[in-house]
Amino acid sequence: MTASNDLQSLLKRIEKATSRLEELATKRSEQKSHANNSMETSSDNSSSGGLSSDAGADSKAVLEYEAVVKPYVDQYVELSNKIGGVVQEQAQSISKLYAAQRNFIRISVLTKKPSMDQLSALIVPQQKEIQRAIEIKDKNRPSEFFDNLSTVAEGVAAFGWVTVEPTPVPYVNEMKDSAQFYSNRVLRTWREKDATHVEWVKAFLSILREMAAYVKQFHTTGLVWNAKGQDPADALKAMAGDSSAPAASASASASAGAPPPPPPSLPPASEAAAQEKSSNSAPPARGALFADLNKGTTVTSGLRKVDKSEMTHKNPSLRTSNV
Repeated sequence: MTASNDLQSLLKRIEKATSRLEELATKRSEQKSHANNSMETSSDNSSSGGLSSDAGADSKAVLEYEAVVKPYVDQYVELSNKIGGVVQEQAQSISKLYAAQRNFIRISVLTKKPSMDQLSALIVPQQKEIQRAIEIKDKNRPSEFFDNLSTVAEGVAAFGWVTVEPTPVPYVNEMKDSAQFYSNRVLRTWREKDATHVEWVKAFLSILREMAAYVKQFHTTGLVWNAKGQDPADALKAMAGDSSAPAASASASASAGAPPPPPPSLPPASEAAAQEKSSNSAPPARGALFADLNKGTTVTSGLRKVDKSEMTHKNPSLRTSNV
């Protein structure tokens, strides 16, 4: 009986020892895995200059941008998809542009104000989508949705407020006015045909309206950078995804030069409408007149030389005749 008890006691101790060894082995494996993950994270942060893809995403400036602009971008994209075709294609560029600008604002929260060369490289993703939206309009002039495309092509320049100082708000509003000139055409054409276009106009103009309100609240005199933040080169490195990015970006920036200024201010809708009305109502002869004036001195080559006997200032009697 005693031997049996001793054997059971021994088995229990062996079981406990085995369980303990398993626990230690599991714990050591977890610690090793955590250490490896930490090393990978450290390596990623090192290669990206310490700027992770979500750093600064919880800042007030970024969260507010998402809260006031994104809902209308989503609505605009949804309605554009419903219309389809080139309108849908253009909306994809606006969606990408919103994401690029959100990321740009996130970078501004984390870094110091960049040099002109650095800024030129940082705004490339936004420039690409702005140009794309305009190109879609230019390539589809015969489209029945050309006024829709023009509305967006005129208004998309408002996203360029990030490079405007010291009055970005009036700039955004001016671009909104330009877009509204064409959006009024959309309403006239589609109001009775398809209510989707009416909602589409409201959604797009709301993007610009809310953007102006956001800029007024957070960036009244221009995009705010972090005076105590990291070097903008870190952001360039993070965007490129490898440690060789700064050199490549610097090279690209040097060839590109300073970032281009915002698109030239367009006339307000009322002025643009007046100009178009004047242009459309001009008689055909006006075009011929300007064409002749452009000939310069050759325009007089076909005129007959007037004889002195036909000159009224030399022959006062001619003034009373029917000549």
